[in-house]
Amino acid sequence: MDEKYNELIRKAQKGDNKALSELIKEEQANIYTTLFYLKKDENELYDIMQDVLIKLTKRISQLKNPAYFKTWLNQIIINSYYDYLRKNKRKIVTINPFKQDEEVEFEIPDNSTNPQDAILYNELDLVIKNAILNLPIQYKIPIALREIQGLSYDEISNITNTSIGTVKSRISRARAKIKDDINKYSKE
Repeated sequence: MDEKYNELIRKAQKGDNKALSELIKEEQANIYTTLFYLKKDENELYDIMQDVLIKLTKRISQLKNPAYFKTWLNQIIINSYYDYLRKNKRKIVTINPFKQDEEVEFEIPDNSTNPQDAILYNELDLVIKNAILNLPIQYKIPIALREIQGLSYDEISNITNTSIGTVKSRISRARAKIKDDINKYSKE
C-alpha cells in the first residue's frame, strides 16, 4: 500500500467523512468481487456488502496499523459472510422452475479481436465462478481470498484462524476441484 492510501486511512480513522467516503469508493469493487465468488444470489450479496460497509465505517477507528487495512477488511468480509450464513441457515429456498436464473453480470476486459474468443472467455469465466460457488465453504473462502483478493497464505491463515498448511491444502483442493469442473466443461 502506498503512503497516500495510508494517509487516507488515517484521516478516515480520525473522523474525516470525505476520506472515509473516498476509502469506501476505493474498496467497494474489492468487497463486491470477493462476495461475488462466495454468494450466488445478488440480493444477498448486496445485503452482506452493506453489512461490511457499515462495520468498516463503525470500526475504522479501531484499526491500529493502516498497513494491515486489507487484512482487517477481509476479516470483516469473511465474518460478515459467516454471520449472514448463520442468520439464514434455516431459510427455506424455493425454486420456480418456470423462471430463468438471472446471472450477475461481471465485466471482464475483452482483450481479443475475435468475437468467438470473447464468447468462450465469458463462458469460461462463468464456469469458474460456478465452480467456486459450488465449493464447500472451507475451500471457497481461502480460494477467493487467494485468487480474487491476492492475499498471502499467512494473511489467509490469520483471517480463517487455520494453519498455513491447512490454507495451502484447502487452496490446492479447491484448485483441483475447479480444474475438474473446467475439464468436464471442455469435454462437453
